[in-house]
Amino acid sequence: MGRDHRVDFWRGVALVMIFVNHIPGNLYEHFTSRNFGFSDAAELFVFLAGFASAYAYGRLFFAGHRLVATLKSWRRAGVLVMVQFMLTTLAVGIFAWGALALGRGELMDRIALTSFITKPLETMIGFATLGHQLGYVNILPMYSAMLLFLPALLWLSRIDLRLMLGVSILTWILAYIFRIDVPAYPLPGGWFFNPFSWQLIFACGLYCGFRRIERGYSIAFRPWLVALAGAFLLFAFATLKFRLWFLWGDLSLPTLIAGFDKTYVSLPRLLHVLALVYIFANAAASSPFSRIGRDNPLAMLGRHSLPVFALGTVLSLIGQVIKYDQEPYLPLDTLVIGLGLLAQFTLARYLDWWAVAQKVAVAPKSEGLSEAARSETMRKTAPRPRVNISPS
Repeated sequence: MGRDHRVDFWRGVALVMIFVNHIPGNLYEHFTSRNFGFSDAAELFVFLAGFASAYAYGRLFFAGHRLVATLKSWRRAGVLVMVQFMLTTLAVGIFAWGALALGRGELMDRIALTSFITKPLETMIGFATLGHQLGYVNILPMYSAMLLFLPALLWLSRIDLRLMLGVSILTWILAYIFRIDVPAYPLPGGWFFNPFSWQLIFACGLYCGFRRIERGYSIAFRPWLVALAGAFLLFAFATLKFRLWFLWGDLSLPTLIAGFDKTYVSLPRLLHVLALVYIFANAAASSPFSRIGRDNPLAMLGRHSLPVFALGTVLSLIGQVIKYDQEPYLPLDTLVIGLGLLAQFTLARYLDWWAVAQKVAVAPKSEGLSEAARSETMRKTAPRPRVNISPS
C-alpha cells in the first residue's frame, strides 16, 4: 500500500551506473551492467520511470482527474526541458573552461561540440529547440517526450492495458521501418534516444505498474519463465564475454530483431532489460533485494532522481575533462568517482532532511488552535499513504 522502496533502490543503482559510464576511461566502468548484457542503465531507468508513472499519474487519471493528471505529466516534462537547457549550458562552459585551463583546444571537438565552433548560430537554435543534443546530455529530452506521450498511453490503458501495449509495439515497429525520429538540427539525422522507439520500454514499465496496482504483482511468478529469463541473461553475458556476435549476424534478420541498435531499441536490448527486471522482481522473500527499506542509501538516491541525475551529469562532465587523454589509473579514478558519488549521496541526504524540515516548520503554526484544527493541520502536513486504484 505504501511506497515500494525497491523501485527507488534500482533507480539509485541506475544513477550510479550512469555516472560511472559517463566518465569514459575509468576502471570502474568495466563493472557496470553494460559489460554483462545487451542493455545498460538507461533502459532500466526508463522502465522504472514507466512503472512509477502508473502510481504518480495513472491512478489519478483512472480516478477521473484526467486533466489534472495530464497537466501534471506535462508540467514535469517542462521541468525536464528546463534542466536540459541548464545542463547543456554547463556542458559548454565546462569543456570551454577545460580547453582554456589545460590548453587543449581539442576538447571542443568532444561530445558533439564541433558544430558549436563551426556553426554557432545554427547550433544555438538547435540547443533551444532540443534539435542538437550534446553527448552524455541527451536522455532528458527523450524522457520529457515520454511524459508528453503519457496521457495518450493512459487513455489507451483505461480502455485496455493490452491495447496500450499493442499500440506501443506497433509504434516501435513503424519507427524502425520508416525511420521515424525527432529531427536533429543543425546536424542531419535524429535524436540518439529516439522517443518513438524508447516509448516501448516506458510502456512496458507502465503496464507492469498498473498490473501491480490491480492484483499485487506485475507478471506472475513461473519457474519456467524465471529459467528462461536466466538463460537469456547468461546467453547475453556469454555473447559479450566470448564475442559471439557472429551468432546474431548469421541469422540474417532485420536489425530491429537481431541487432543491438540503441536508437531504435533492438529486440535483444528490450528482452534483456525485461529479463533482468523479472529475475530481480521475483527475488526470494529472504533475499536482500526483497527487503529494501526507506533508509537504504541507494533508495535515498533514487527517491531524488532528477536533482541527483543533474548533479551527476555535471560532475561526470568535469570528470571527462580531468580524465581527458589519460589511461585508466586506479588512484585518480577512485578519487574522481568517489568524490562524485559522495556529492550525490550528500545531495540526496540533504533533500531528505529538507523535506522533513519543511513539515516540522509548519507544526508551530498549529499552536493555539483547537484540537480539531491542530489535528487537521498535522494531517495535511503528514506523509500521505498511497491508495490503490484498480485500472479495471
